[in-house]
Amino acid sequence: MTNRQPARPGRRVLRNAGALTGSNLWRIGVSFGLQLLVARWLGTVALGQYTVALAWLNVAQVVSELGLQSLLVRDLAQTPHLRQGYFRLALTVQLGAAVLICLCLLGLGWLLPISSTLRLSLGLAGLTLPAYAITSVCQTFFQAGERMELVMVIEVIINTLIVGLSVLAIGLGGAVPALMGVMVITQIVSALLCLFWLQRSELLAAPQAAPAQKEPTPAPTIVWRQVAPFYGQTLADVLLQRVDILLLSMMGNPTITGIYSAAYSVVRVLWKVIQSYWRAFYPTLSRLALTQNARFRQLCRNGLHYGLVLVLLGVAVSLLLADWLLPLILGAEGAASVPAFGALIWSSPFFFIEMYAVIVLMVDHQPRLSLLLTTVHLAAVIVLLPLLAAHFGALGAAWAATAASLLGALVSVGLVWRRNLPVLR
Repeated sequence: MTNRQPARPGRRVLRNAGALTGSNLWRIGVSFGLQLLVARWLGTVALGQYTVALAWLNVAQVVSELGLQSLLVRDLAQTPHLRQGYFRLALTVQLGAAVLICLCLLGLGWLLPISSTLRLSLGLAGLTLPAYAITSVCQTFFQAGERMELVMVIEVIINTLIVGLSVLAIGLGGAVPALMGVMVITQIVSALLCLFWLQRSELLAAPQAAPAQKEPTPAPTIVWRQVAPFYGQTLADVLLQRVDILLLSMMGNPTITGIYSAAYSVVRVLWKVIQSYWRAFYPTLSRLALTQNARFRQLCRNGLHYGLVLVLLGVAVSLLLADWLLPLILGAEGAASVPAFGALIWSSPFFFIEMYAVIVLMVDHQPRLSLLLTTVHLAAVIVLLPLLAAHFGALGAAWAATAASLLGALVSVGLVWRRNLPVLR
C-alpha cells in the first residue's frame, strides 16, 4: 500500500467527513444505549456513578492529549517526511502525561468525599489513560494522512466490543467498577489495533526529504511553545460544551436543568456532526494551503456554502419533527423541552460558521485567534445564560446559548475577513 497524497481533495474530504461523522454517531449511540442499560438494570444511583466516572475520564483524556493532535495534524499534513520523528516525540510526551494524570485521578479518588464504588471506578478510569495515549497518537497520524476511515473502523470495533462486554459484565452481576474494567480492556485492544493499522497503512514510511538522512526530531521546548494555544483551544472547546449544564446545575433548579439538558442532548448530535465535518477538512486544507492556494480557497468556499445549506436543512427538518421526535426519544421530559429545543437548534448554523473559522485560522497558523474566538463564545455563555435562565427558565437558557453562538459567528467572520481568508458572501 503506497502513501500518496489524494489526487481529488473534494472526494477525499467527503470520505473523511462520512467516516468521522459515522464514528461519532456510533459512539454517541453506544453511550446513550449503555446509559439506558445501566439505568434499567443497575438503577439510577449506579447511573449517576457511571456518568460521573465517564465525565472525569473524558476530561482526563483531553488533558492528557496536551493539544498535540490539532498541531500535529496541521503540520504533518504539510510535512509527511517528518512523521517518524514526531511519532516518537508525541508518543513519549503523551504516555508521560497519561501516567501523570492517572496518578492524579487515583489521588483525587482518595481526596474527594465519594463512595468506595466511585473511588474504585475512578482508579480504573485512570488505568485506561496509557493505552488511550497510544490510540490518540495513532489516530492523530491517521488524520494527518487523511485516512479517517481507519479511525471509523477502529471506533466501530471498539464501541461494539464495549457494548458486548458491558452486557456480559452486568449479566454476571457486575456493577459500575466492572463496567470501568471493560473500558480498561477495550482501550488496550484499541491501542493494539491502532498500532497494527498504523504499520499496515505505511503512514510512517513517507518519502524522506533526504533519503540518506534520518528525519530530524523536533526539540521538546519548541513543540511546547507551539502546542500551548492548541492546548488552550482544546480545553476551551470542552468547557464550551459543558459550561451551560454546569451553570444551570449551580442555579439549583433541577427542572430547568432537566428540560434544557433534554433539548441539548439532541442538538449536541448536530454539533458533533458539524465538528466531524470540519475536522475532515482540516488535514486537506492544511496541505493545500501550503502548496495550492487557489484550490485551498475554492475548497473553503465549497465547504462553507454546501455545508451551511445542509445544516439549515437539518434545522428545518428538526423543527418540523420536534413535537413528535422529542417525546419519542426522551419521554414526557422531551415534550416539555420542545420550546427550548426550538430556540437552541438555531445555534447550529452559527456554530457551523464558528467551527469553520476555528479550523481555517489554525490552518493559517493563527491558533491564538482560534482560541480567542472560542473564549469570546464561552464568555458570552457565562454572562448571558444565568441572566436569561433566571427570568425565562429553560427557554431563556436556550436563547442565551443561541445568542452566544451568534456572537461567535460574527466574531468569526470578522477574524477570517481580516486575515484575507475565504469568507461567506
